[in-house]
Amino acid sequence: MAKATKKKARIESIAPCAADPNQVEVRVGGRTVATLLRHRADELGLAEGAPWTPALAARVDAAAAEALAREAALAFLAKRAWSAAGLQARLVKGGHAARAATNAVKALVADGWLNDRAFAEGRVEQLRTRGAMAAEALAAQLEADGVGERDAREAAKAGAGTAAELRKEAKAARKAGESANRVAGRMGRRGFDPDTIRDALEHAGYRLDD
Repeated sequence: MAKATKKKARIESIAPCAADPNQVEVRVGGRTVATLLRHRADELGLAEGAPWTPALAARVDAAAAEALAREAALAFLAKRAWSAAGLQARLVKGGHAARAATNAVKALVADGWLNDRAFAEGRVEQLRTRGAMAAEALAAQLEADGVGERDAREAAKAGAGTAAELRKEAKAARKAGESANRVAGRMGRRGFDPDTIRDALEHAGYRLDD
């Protein structure tokens, strides 16, 4: 972490990192005090020979924490898609400061690495591999994954299962010999209401008790 050194200390060098030229190492007093993205170093006004004050050290320290959070976030994104809120929570859980996590995620959203609407649409497709789901159930799952209410509702509405899909599913289940209760239970767990389920079962030819 960046630390203020003795009075009159100055920045000795700002050199590109060997592993990543988009990052620079800031050296003061013969040691590396921070590793930052190059554009953040420019935004902070860092320059070789500039005074290394406690105030500057604090700003650099915050930027370095953000850079670490961003690096971790990109590693998580390389494995799977995330919502902005979900990724921020994961970074904090991993030990990153809340402010660093927040700023890192905001920067990733601005750079196009994170898009809640695209995440929601992809998540809906993933959830539907288990079968058609009701809009309310989809929206609830998306919100649990960190998607904002508006994006969750819109994506859920677009991807919600239809009566035709349920009728087709019920017909296939009846042909396979499944009982009406088993099919109804499965549909109910995916958020469909009793009337919609009954409609699907009746169209599939199941005999239901009144």
